[in-house]
Amino acid sequence: MRYLFTTMSASSHLMPLIPLAHAAQAAGHESLVATSGSALRTATASGLIATDVGTRNDVVRPYAELVRKLNETSLGADLSDEEMLGVYGTVFGEVGELMLDELVQVAREWRADAIVYPSIHAAGLLAARIVGVPAILHGYGTPLPTFGPALEYLAPTARKAGIDSLREAEIEIDVCPASLSDFVQLPSEIEQPGHTLPMRYTAFSVGSSLPEWARVPADRPRVVATCGSVTEMSRGGSIYREIVQGTADLDVEVVVLTAGADLPELPTPLPDHVRTVDWISLRALLDTSDVIVHHGGSGTVLTSFVSGLPQIAIPLAGTVNWTNAQTVEARGAGMTLDMAGITAPDVARAVDAALRNPSYRKAGTEVAGEMAALPSPTAIVGRIEELIG
Repeated sequence: MRYLFTTMSASSHLMPLIPLAHAAQAAGHESLVATSGSALRTATASGLIATDVGTRNDVVRPYAELVRKLNETSLGADLSDEEMLGVYGTVFGEVGELMLDELVQVAREWRADAIVYPSIHAAGLLAARIVGVPAILHGYGTPLPTFGPALEYLAPTARKAGIDSLREAEIEIDVCPASLSDFVQLPSEIEQPGHTLPMRYTAFSVGSSLPEWARVPADRPRVVATCGSVTEMSRGGSIYREIVQGTADLDVEVVVLTAGADLPELPTPLPDHVRTVDWISLRALLDTSDVIVHHGGSGTVLTSFVSGLPQIAIPLAGTVNWTNAQTVEARGAGMTLDMAGITAPDVARAVDAALRNPSYRKAGTEVAGEMAALPSPTAIVGRIEELIG
């Protein structure tokens, strides 16, 4: 089979799909990634064949503008959940519309047998219906249907292509453990996927060297701080600044993962208990760490659960990161801090509690065991072949 994987331009949207793409290739199938921006670079860095879809139409712009507004204004806190869904529907729908023609062209020219996409990238489903191949909805956190507000935005485009109504994907891949609460309720006017396949979440990151210090635990508790690959999530480094200052008196080592971003708000020089790293395998680093402080991104949350570590989330309001943080807290695996008003003492109290209270690690370890028992991507490739091959 020939699997066409497609996402919007953020690398964090693609990373959860990469293990399935590799598993398909290892089983003798073909995988091609159609995307743009940092996701395109991540695809090729992972060893996959990728093709640019959307750069000529500046598909990065709508999502980047939305993240900037959420970061610089109180938009996420001011609007209701329903209003925010409308905002996301417009942005994700616009991105999909800008990518659709090229995506359909690639699917036809490459002779794709199936199109694999995450829920927010509704153009993936529409492209599959236009080309006439099965669609595979790949989860990357809480199970979500193909994003209804984006499909609504794309409806006129669909009608022009002769698609008056859309049916949901033939297959859904669910990487979320059953014990995690679902705080996201998205509107969907299409039926459920024909088959839902639970799959083990495999924490993926592009290749990087693992320094000697990271291979072994530190001589004191190690705290990892990451705001993901989108620079705005750290607010120019101001979130890291509060983490650095808040941990100054806790006798811990702090590792700040900068993703190579310009962080003018990060203190200089850094105190002795802090080191920064541009790129490193998060999964490998967490093996020798004790607590993670993060932005609530879906991939980061699931990778932290794989490692069983206590989690402290500092999510941006109005994003799925906020509901991810609620999921962590509801499972008893960590706590949430308010990004808008975060202070160094807040961080100090949270890190101290995460280190002292064994219940957080116990809950995380339980989820890690649950995830490990799920079928591997290799097994799922076999099931897909049985269903639609």
